[in-house]
Amino acid sequence: MNKISSLTKVLLKNSFQKYSENNKKTSQIGKVILYGILLVYLMGIFGFLSYGLITTLQQVHQEAMFIGIFLLGLALLTIIQSIISATNVFYFSKDLDYILPLPLKPREILISKLNVILVTEYVMELIFAVAPITVYGILTSAGPMFYIVSLLVLIIFPIIPILIATFIIMVIMSFSKGVKNKDRFKLIAPLLGITLALVLSFAFSGTSELSEADLLKALTQANSMVEMVSDSLPIIKPGINAIVNSSFIEFLKLLGITAICYIVFILIGNKLYFRGAVGNLDSGAKKGKNITGKDIKINLVGKSYVAKEFKMLFKNPIFFVQCVLPSVLMPVVFLGIFIVSINSNNSQEAISEFQNVLSGFIETPIGLAAILALTEFLTSMLYIAPTAISRDGQNAIFMKYIPVPYYKQLVYKGIPNVVFGTITSIIVLVFVYVVAKTSILFLLTAFVLNLVLLILQTILMELVDLRKPKLEWSTEYAVVKQNMNLLWPFVLNLLEIGIIFIVSIPLSFTNYLITAVILALLHIIITYFVNRYIYNNQAKLFDKVS
Repeated sequence: MNKISSLTKVLLKNSFQKYSENNKKTSQIGKVILYGILLVYLMGIFGFLSYGLITTLQQVHQEAMFIGIFLLGLALLTIIQSIISATNVFYFSKDLDYILPLPLKPREILISKLNVILVTEYVMELIFAVAPITVYGILTSAGPMFYIVSLLVLIIFPIIPILIATFIIMVIMSFSKGVKNKDRFKLIAPLLGITLALVLSFAFSGTSELSEADLLKALTQANSMVEMVSDSLPIIKPGINAIVNSSFIEFLKLLGITAICYIVFILIGNKLYFRGAVGNLDSGAKKGKNITGKDIKINLVGKSYVAKEFKMLFKNPIFFVQCVLPSVLMPVVFLGIFIVSINSNNSQEAISEFQNVLSGFIETPIGLAAILALTEFLTSMLYIAPTAISRDGQNAIFMKYIPVPYYKQLVYKGIPNVVFGTITSIIVLVFVYVVAKTSILFLLTAFVLNLVLLILQTILMELVDLRKPKLEWSTEYAVVKQNMNLLWPFVLNLLEIGIIFIVSIPLSFTNYLITAVILALLHIIITYFVNRYIYNNQAKLFDKVS
């Protein structure tokens, strides 16, 4: 037990090393204040969104359904994030070279690394879960037992999704020893893991087809709709029952199921983990071919530079998984879940009526603001621009020697961020169309606005990376996980969301096109001035690239 505790502390210290890079007391106090403000702001945003959803559900006496939706979303988010985290923590981290030769049992390493992922998920829960649960408790006039049981559930709840995600990755990585191209396998593994997780969640789902009569019956009975949500992913049912009913007995059921899953996981993982970890240490990537004069082609500078940036992302699996995958994958997952959900229901008339009502809400200034806010939130997980300089590491110095102006290099480096951000935006708009059957004009308006916001976001994030590039790193993993710059996408995007709603709410009784024009003009003006600042100070801004 002492070995597990000590190893967990070392791994956590290594994972959160970025928070202690500067030992100055004033710097530490400043960071604490910044994190505190960001935490309060994030909790306020999610509390506000929860308030709107809960009050809407209360009108049809289905407020308990919020807990089902909340835990379902939390479970899926935890599984997806844990698959990416488990791939890095268990197999791609540099500490494996030092840990595996030590006299440690496989289960000790396994439990320690599992603890690291669990701590990360607790931080996520603090941001995403505390405010919604508190708002629900206040609006439903819940007693003290509700808050006690909810806290206990939130402590236990992430464990099973983490175990599922980690087990899937272990099974996939156990085949890594026989793979010739390790780099390509590192890219495919998390994608395959997420696909398997979603397939399994649907395969074991208890969702059944509902007739229109069943749906109407559920709507007329108070809080009966929550059963439909809990059946969609069986592992969340005890948690839902525990919170909704403030039941300590239901919590004990969840605890018992979690304990059994944990023991089974450790027994299987004890045999499975080392096979993939040791196999992954072998360098099996393909050797680079010798370049001859025939391989050299004359091309446009911009085209070659942009192609180089895309190749860096696609050929380096860690960069792709950390910088691109979360932003693009999240909307795909939720789009797939929704399509499967509506196809499992026979009541097409009820669905069409629901879509018509939702379409009327979406095609308003507030609806437009909500879509922009969702896209902004997703693109805040796109880390291409915030690491544009840092990903080059010590090679970034060559930016000063090639005959290409600094400003143009920044433009070229920002193009991949705009491309992948646009893909995320398109997926979100497809989701909106499937859900609400909105007009083409509205979708085009939202697309253009998203593009304007994305260009500004890209420029600002490159500016952040220029101010404090992380050029000294031992592994690609450290560029993302130990980089303070990646806090800024969330800060700036949340400020952006605030601006969007500040403009949209006073115009809520007007046509959404008026809101769109005002938002577009405002952001074009801001983009122009930020762009001019970078252009006029490009030499000074590149001083730290050395």
